[in-house]
Amino acid sequence: MYRYILYSLIVIVLSSALQATSIRSQVSLLEASENIRLSSQQIVVSYLSYFVNPKKVYKKDFAIKKLQELEQQFELIDRSTKNEESKDVLNFLHYSKNKMLKLIDEPIEEKNPQKIFDYSEILLKAADSITLDLDYTLSEEEKMLVKMKDISFLIEKITKSYLLLQTDKNNIFYMSMIKSTMLEMDKALLLLDDYNYSAKSLLLLSKLHKNWQGIKVYYLKEHKIVNILLLGSKQIEKDSLLLEKYHSKNQ
Repeated sequence: MYRYILYSLIVIVLSSALQATSIRSQVSLLEASENIRLSSQQIVVSYLSYFVNPKKVYKKDFAIKKLQELEQQFELIDRSTKNEESKDVLNFLHYSKNKMLKLIDEPIEEKNPQKIFDYSEILLKAADSITLDLDYTLSEEEKMLVKMKDISFLIEKITKSYLLLQTDKNNIFYMSMIKSTMLEMDKALLLLDDYNYSAKSLLLLSKLHKNWQGIKVYYLKEHKIVNILLLGSKQIEKDSLLLEKYHSKNQ
């Protein structure tokens, strides 16, 4: 019943359309959407890192910090849209954020990983719904910037799925998420190869490919190498952020 109600809320969120009235507002909504999407994954990764190793209290603190920082994105959405539908989406964003904050502060229980995943899905679906009806056309550099942000999002999503699997080793859904997101990551990286990078940036791209190929085989391994995967995923994210800065400067 809980799961049914939760995903009914997501369907309602997706049915909402946010209408921005200016180019600047639409760009702001795009930025807010990308930031919330990434945070929705980072929060779960941090909490699950704490869940599997409660000594890492700093991971729990980081998850709380990221949740609190979401308010800045919510305020950005509020300033950029003024229709009733936007208020509905903001209500769901606040609902999910508050539920996650409460859950993180509660004692560790077996059901917590699934619950925080469900709440993060509301954040993600709401973030995706923000940009559904925008008519802003991205420039080529902006498209590349979004692709780089997707790399960071996907590596966090894969890590999240892997950590969820550590909490429930026989969960077929979590394993399926790992495999499907790995395919998304492969495709996303291939799309970067078509861009005419400078020699220095090509080295970064090559490093990004190499690090991904080196780490991805371990996501399907059964032995516990959580720390290695977390370090490897962070390195990939650092590489992608450097390329993201490259495209940001070229806008």
